[in-house]
Amino acid sequence: MTDQTLFRAGAVALFAAALGASPAFAATAPQSAPTPMPAPTTGSMQAAPAASPQTVAKAGKALHQVLDINHTYGAKLAQTTDPAGKQRLIAAAKDKASAAITAQGLTVRQYDQVLAEARQNPALRARLFAAAGLSPQK
Repeated sequence: MTDQTLFRAGAVALFAAALGASPAFAATAPQSAPTPMPAPTTGSMQAAPAASPQTVAKAGKALHQVLDINHTYGAKLAQTTDPAGKQRLIAAAKDKASAAITAQGLTVRQYDQVLAEARQNPALRARLFAAAGLSPQK
């Protein structure tokens, strides 16, 4: 994978984390690594099955839209110096991203799970990027 692909995947992960967690998106810069998924706590050490092809297709469409939202609002955040204005932009970006995800028939949690799986599984990542219309070579 190239640096740009890694950056893109990192930006997606940071944005996804911001959707479900804190206003970390306000910084817009990838300053820390995304939090890894916890290990399974059941007695089994087997990994959960990979997302279905339909879920990956939905997540890919949502990813494409979330990247567009991230790009648009990231540029706006970079130009905004007012903390209250930044908070409004973050809230608007989260709302739009959540709407884009749910419009595909996924919950934000399902979307986040597909992204987390894709970070660990190169084949799934390639399918997700293809569904999003992204080239892993970019």
